[in-house]
Amino acid sequence: MSLSKLLSRKGLARFLTEQLALVEPGSLVLNVGSGGEIQNLVGEAATQIGFTVTSTDIDPARGPDVVDDIAHSSFPDETFDAIVVMEVLEHVLDPLSAASEIHRLLKPGGRLILSVPFIFPLHDRPYDFFRYTRYGLAHLFRPFDELVVRERNSWGEAILVLVARLVKEPGRFTRLLSFLFLLLAFICLPFVILICRWAPTDFLTTGYVVFGRKANNKIG
Repeated sequence: MSLSKLLSRKGLARFLTEQLALVEPGSLVLNVGSGGEIQNLVGEAATQIGFTVTSTDIDPARGPDVVDDIAHSSFPDETFDAIVVMEVLEHVLDPLSAASEIHRLLKPGGRLILSVPFIFPLHDRPYDFFRYTRYGLAHLFRPFDELVVRERNSWGEAILVLVARLVKEPGRFTRLLSFLFLLLAFICLPFVILICRWAPTDFLTTGYVVFGRKANNKIG
């Protein structure tokens, strides 16, 4: 993983691993968004715990198990015990429908495991459509029980990520400049973490992690 991604995705792997550890053996898990580090982590957890993963994507070139749009899914009601939607919802044109479909596809008691960016540069242009606040996420997923939305890093780290991600931009000069910013970001990181502990606030973060559970309506 690149240094810029290591900084910008701080805590995501741990959050995902901790949440997947709570999934029961024999469960059916949907991973929305195929390929990359997230799918690798879900696959490793599936092997260790013993649950089955189906990965979906709207782009067949990404090699999903099933080509499917989470905003208009073809899966039957209450198919999955857990649904993973990590760094995907900002690329979905109809997030209200996606949130409704996620709820529909989960079995009673099923788990939602999700992350989204907030203060974060454009990526995967032109398919980067939205940014979400904690209040917007709480509204989108209000049908869920036990909904928890929390910042994935501090305000200072969010500022460092903005300059560090220049490494992803085209242009020779921009790339050269980005390595300087990236070096400065990692030199400053210990001081930034310390300062943010002294002056905590939730007004700025690179993104949020979300856990929720579909209400268990079964009697008995």
